[in-house]
Amino acid sequence: MFIATPDQIAAWKQEHGDVFRFKSEAHKKAAYYRKPKRKEMSYLTKIKDGTQFNAQLLKSCYLAGDKEIETNDDIFLGLGDNIIELLKFAKVEVEKL
Repeated sequence: MFIATPDQIAAWKQEHGDVFRFKSEAHKKAAYYRKPKRKEMSYLTKIKDGTQFNAQLLKSCYLAGDKEIETNDDIFLGLGDNIIELLKFAKVEVEKL
């Protein structure tokens, strides 16, 4: 199972903000991801198929680790609702003046 060093994680956080690790204990695999950027979201929102959306999201946001997180169907399909964590952004308030 791939494990990034604390220094590497700190560098990713400095460059990208939030960093996420998806891991499968059953398959002994782990990979690290960041949130998508605006340009990537523009491309991703054009994908209608949910499975393809998730696959492209992971591909776009990959930092390091075991690529089997993306290529092994058992692991990929097991990500389920956890993948949505990559799409949680800051909450913004609107105030009518």
